[in-house]
Amino acid sequence: MTNTYNLYILIRMNSKLTLSLNSAVINSAKKNLLTKNTSLSSLVEDYFRSLLVIKNKPAISTPLVEELSGFAKSKKKVSEKSLITEYLLQKYL
Repeated sequence: MTNTYNLYILIRMNSKLTLSLNSAVINSAKKNLLTKNTSLSSLVEDYFRSLLVIKNKPAISTPLVEELSGFAKSKKKVSEKSLITEYLLQKYL
């Protein structure tokens, strides 16, 4: 009697990306990320992932949401992208 085993290996392909950023921002981010054991590449990848999740997430509209929409208005218009950016900066920096 012969046993047969299948081995599946998941390979994650990484690609290089070149960004032009202020060197002071890069150096400051790297210093802050050292204490959190996170790389700058990981930070950027997480940011891109969060943008994709929000973009692809369907809007949920329930009667309660419809009723409360516009109830609490801010004096400043803040985009969803800037809220995400601020959250990630606070989380990683």
